[in-house]
Amino acid sequence: MRTRRDRSTGTALCAALLALTLALAGCSGGDDDPADKGGPSGPSGASATEPIPTDAQLGSVKGALSDAAAAEVLAQVTEVVDRWFDSAYAGDYPRSDFAAAFADFTKDAAALATRQQAILSNAEVGADLEAVEVTQRLVRVDVLAPKGKVAGATVRFRLGIAMTGGVERTDLVAGRLLLTPVKGAWKVFGFDVRRGEEGA
Repeated sequence: MRTRRDRSTGTALCAALLALTLALAGCSGGDDDPADKGGPSGPSGASATEPIPTDAQLGSVKGALSDAAAAEVLAQVTEVVDRWFDSAYAGDYPRSDFAAAFADFTKDAAALATRQQAILSNAEVGADLEAVEVTQRLVRVDVLAPKGKVAGATVRFRLGIAMTGGVERTDLVAGRLLLTPVKGAWKVFGFDVRRGEEGA
């Protein structure tokens, strides 16, 4: 694991299950990668009192998978990402309890993420915040399904969070999550996440 942080950007990189990681990386990327775009691309005109929905779309599918099965994977994986968004960044403030943030991570990935909480959650500043408004939620899901059997997914995402209170700024959290089915439930086993002040 390598970590790089400067004044505006943090990076956390977790690598696990190398063979699956490489296979998933092969179906990621493209021009529609939300993590690579500089400007805001989420829904516009949303009220501050109205939570914005997640803009979730299916990316590429590697393997023979029906449209219905791919749509089911998209829905299930998006649920996992939404739970992370909400437990790690959104919710009520001030708070210092972020125990649920990595509930959908594998044991090893959760241990690594816990050591990078300043990037992968608001744990570092949560006790000083008065409120967090989510300004954008974008998710793109690439699916790996060799011979029609779903083996994994790569999630490319962008999350904008406007913080008020002891910290007054808007951060952009973006990157990729690697997920695989574990005993019937999707789990995050790897991540490459960047966090920095939007516009910095």
